[in-house]
This record gives sequence, C-alpha cells and structure tokens, in this order.
Amino acid sequence: MRFRLFKIVPREEKFFDMFTELAGLVVETAQELIRLVNNMPEAPHHARKLKTLEHQADDLTHEIIDTLNRSFVTPLERGDIHALACGLDEIVDYIEVGGHKISLYELDGLRQEVLVIAELILASAQNVEKAVQSLRRFPDVKPHLLEINRLEEEADHLCRNALANLLNSETDAVIIIKYKEILEVLEGTTDRCEDVANIVDGVIVKNA
Repeated sequence: MRFRLFKIVPREEKFFDMFTELAGLVVETAQELIRLVNNMPEAPHHARKLKTLEHQADDLTHEIIDTLNRSFVTPLERGDIHALACGLDEIVDYIEVGGHKISLYELDGLRQEVLVIAELILASAQNVEKAVQSLRRFPDVKPHLLEINRLEEEADHLCRNALANLLNSETDAVIIIKYKEILEVLEGTTDRCEDVANIVDGVIVKNA
C-alpha cells in the first residue's frame, strides 16, 4: 500500500523551477554589483537595487521552504532542498552586504582588487546557475563545480594579497579597515558559492 501511495502522488517538480529562478537572482545580483563597482558616482542607486534583489531572493526562499513544508513527496531529499534554497539566498545576502559597504564607505575610487573579485563573483554566480539548472536531469555538471572551486581559490589568494599590499602601502587606518571589510565580504561570497557547489555535488552523488 505504501509503495502504491508513492507511485500515485505527484512529485513537486516545481522545486526545480523555483531553484532556477533563485539562481537567476544570484546572477542578476552579481551583475548589479559589477555595475556598482564600475560606476561609483551612482553607487547608492545600485545599492538600492541590490537591496530590492535581496528582498526578492528572501521572498522566493521563503516560498520554497513553505512549499517544502506543504509537500508530501519531493524530487530531492528534504534536507537538500532546504540547504540549497538557503545557500543560494546567502550568496545574494553576501553580495548585497558587499555592495552596501562599498556604497556606504564612499571611497575615492576603488582598488583594482575589488573590481577583480567582483568579476570572480559574477563568474562564480554564472556557474552556480548552470549547476542548479542541471539538477532536473543531472547532465555532466562537474566542470561547473570545479570552476566554482577554482574561482573561490583565486578569490581567496587575491584577497590575501590585496590585504598584504594594503597594509604595506596605506597609512590611513580607517581606509585599511574599510577595505578589509569589503574584501573579506566579497571573498566570503565566493565561499558561499562553493558551499552551494558542494550541496549540488552531494545531491548528484545521492541521486546518481
């Protein structure tokens, strides 16, 4: 009887659509960060757009979790669905915080390292989106997961070097503190992308 019940209850395939939409918001938020760092005079405007995107991601994450709580049969393990939704939302949160700090601190121009890490975040977000889109049919997603890991390592190396260079070249302690906060949040964003890559990898292993 139990076997027949699971056979006739439709699985909640719409989870894949919501994950795809949330991953799209991750990319859109990363693109808005790029616009911010390349147009500092309009930074407050872009920071407000980042906040709007962050609210949209929160709403969609809550919708996923609410749907999970109301679903009897799910296409993936319940814990994986919850972890993936929260992981994607956290990437958006980190990007929004990084953009907010850049806008708030009103630095005269930005160090090149900030621009480069922003580009690494966008590349990571695009690979996250492709990895999440693969969950419906499980094609070869490994190249995207490996690229996310590589980008995280590159961002980590760049952040450490940037902080070292900052300490050696900057005498204003306030500026050092501001850049340290910005760089650490931006580098942390690539860590969050790697977390999502690990979740996707685990899902694929379980469902292979």
